Amino acid sequence: MQFIKRWWRIIFPIIIAVIIWGFSAQSGDASDIQSLYFAQLLGLTNGVTRKLAHIFLFGLFGYSLSSFTKGLHPETYPTHSMLIYPLIVATVYGAIDEVHQLTVAGRSGTVGDVFIDTLAGLSGILVYIAIFCFWRLLRISIAYNKANH
Repeated sequence: MQFIKRWWRIIFPIIIAVIIWGFSAQSGDASDIQSLYFAQLLGLTNGVTRKLAHIFLFGLFGYSLSSFTKGLHPETYPTHSMLIYPLIVATVYGAIDEVHQLTVAGRSGTVGDVFIDTLAGLSGILVYIAIFCFWRLLRISIAYNKANH
């Protein structure tokens, strides 16, 4: 089980990065068709749907990067590295993604999207930290109750 957990922490961020790259590689027309479909499905505007896609994907990316960071040094976790390194990677990848979009026909890259990607990555990281801390406190509480009863 540890083997699967360790490899999943490596593979999950790579899968999310490839998905992000794939969406960015779509032409402007293909991207519009896809986002309009989801906009109608969700009852939102196309612009809001596109921003929600950034938030969802980069939130998952930040979450997965925190899990990867934890897997590197599980004995010393948590440290500042659980926040800083994943945030740097998410921000840099967001910037690379926007530059990549500049090379795709009908697409544009914006600094505003890099900002959204960074905040979404940070949100995913904070969710991971919250879940990690909750489970750690729960395990400590259970161990304390067993020892005192």
